[in-house]
Parts: sequence; structure tokens; C-alpha cells
Amino acid sequence: MARTGLSKSQVRETRDQIVAEGRYPSVDAVRHALGTGSKSTIHKHLKDLAEEDSQAGQGLRRDDTARSITALVEQLTDRLHKDTDRRLRDLCAGYEEELEEKDREIAELRRTVARLDARLDQLQADTHATDAQNQGFGDFSDLFASSRSGPRDDTPFNVILAGGRTMTIDFDSPQIHLTPRVFQG
Repeated sequence: MARTGLSKSQVRETRDQIVAEGRYPSVDAVRHALGTGSKSTIHKHLKDLAEEDSQAGQGLRRDDTARSITALVEQLTDRLHKDTDRRLRDLCAGYEEELEEKDREIAELRRTVARLDARLDQLQADTHATDAQNQGFGDFSDLFASSRSGPRDDTPFNVILAGGRTMTIDFDSPQIHLTPRVFQG
């Protein structure tokens, strides 16, 4: 009976099975898995299979590398776009909050201005009413300033202009102290 040798396809199947198990496909590992075969024949077939894989694999490896790099670039691009979109949303939200706060401040300032304008109008109206009431007596401020004695004049007329008070000077003191004195007379 003639002995049949190991075929390359048998070695390939055994090698792929060993690799799938996560082990290194050495000559001894392949021989042990086959249960038969000479080491030189197994070595020859493994060498031939490695050369075939390297020739066929160069084109595949380049394609795989190009695909891997392209996929990686796409992942990075997606991540960058998502990060940029998130940051832009955060910035826009912060800007909108600040804008709303400024709008509230402006509205409050406008209300304050309106209240002050109304108060000013009321004060002006009150002043005009007071001036209208006092017009019957006239304006005596010029008389007071132009009197012969000046602002310390204790004449009854000037006392009335001063609201019933006069000023006295304390001559005993080295400094002049003006003390109000109510006119009684």
C-alpha cells in the first residue's frame, strides 16, 4: 500500500483552526492537531502558505489599512463635529441668558426713569403752583441782597424775610459764631 502524504489544504485548515483558537501555528502544533505528517512536509506547506498569504495579503493589507484609517478619520470627524456643536450650543445658551438679563436690567432702568420723570413733573407742577400762590406778594430776594446793612440787617422787614430769625454775633469769642435767634417783637 502506498502512503499518501499531507496535502497543503489539510495543513491550511489545521493552521487556520489553530489561529482561530488564538494559538501560534508552529510545525509541532500543526503536527499534533493532524496526528500525522513529517515535520519537513508540514514546514514546507506552512512556508508556502505564508508566502501565498503575504503576496495576496499585501494588497489586502493596504486596502485594510486604508479602510481602517478612513474609518478612524470619520470617527474623529464625527467626534469633533459633535464637540463643536455642543460647545456652540453652550455658548449660544450663555449668550442668550446674558442677553435676557441685560434686557431685564434695561426694562428696570426704563421703569426707574419713568418714575423719576413723573416725580420731576410733579415737583415742577408743585413749584409752579407755589410760585403762582406767591406772586401776590412779589419776590423780595433782591431787596434783601440790596439792603444797606446787608444780610445781617435786623430790621423787621429782613427778619420777616429770614423767616422770623435773626443772626447775632458773639464778640467775646476770637472766632465769629453765628447763632440763630428768634425775633420776638
